[in-house]
Amino acid sequence: MEKQSNNLPKEGENNQKKQISKEDQEIIDQVKRLPISEEEQKDIIATMEMYSGPIPHPKILAGYQALYPNAAKEIIENGLDESRHRRHLETARQKRRGNLAWASMILLVIVCLIFMIGSFYLILEDHKIIGSIFGATSFLTLVGSFIGNINELSGNDDISKQKQNKK
Repeated sequence: MEKQSNNLPKEGENNQKKQISKEDQEIIDQVKRLPISEEEQKDIIATMEMYSGPIPHPKILAGYQALYPNAAKEIIENGLDESRHRRHLETARQKRRGNLAWASMILLVIVCLIFMIGSFYLILEDHKIIGSIFGATSFLTLVGSFIGNINELSGNDDISKQKQNKK
């Protein structure tokens, strides 16, 4: 559960601790337009409390508890279970990404080594030009793919989102 108390921000002032969401800024702007003194505006904004997260505001939680015994406990346990579930899914996704990265790199090395061995064979069979071109191309492909895969797989974004953003 997250609790924020906002003081009236001055024009152009950056809130470095916490970025104010667009909706919160609209509320603050509405309070600024009220036909009251600046001191009263500061008092109103200072008393505003904004909550976000899977668990409701304590007053709302108390209302649920009054309606149904153990409701508050079940709501809190549900929020904690949801958080654990999200972390479990994120861990599984990261493991899959790691396995995909290793499989991709190993397969890439194997394929490029096969092509380099083929180019070495061509050079030994007196096809020096085509063997050299074949070997250089496979080596450059190996290096370029490693660089591209490292950048793509080491990023924090999801791989599918990266591919969608490129389109």
